[in-house]
Amino acid sequence: MTDMTQEELENVIQNIIQIRIRPVLQAHGGDIAYKAFKDGVVYVELQGACQGCPGAIETLKGNVEHFLKLLLPEIKEVRDVNMMTTEEGEC
Repeated sequence: MTDMTQEELENVIQNIIQIRIRPVLQAHGGDIAYKAFKDGVVYVELQGACQGCPGAIETLKGNVEHFLKLLLPEIKEVRDVNMMTTEEGEC
């Protein structure tokens, strides 16, 4: 674990998404928006071609989550707010 505050972690996560992840998704007609970081879970919204794509879960878990977890051990999971079930609630 790093010694970053919640606010610092959120800023780092947002920067990683903006600089490293968004351009890759945008190159394929998709996009991603950061929504929140709570209890080790990053909440995002896949947009554009990514929204509703059959490969969206693979993009989310296999690419976005994997990359963020490699860089920040504080991250346990990445969830798309549009793919959440009612039991999972709001972020």
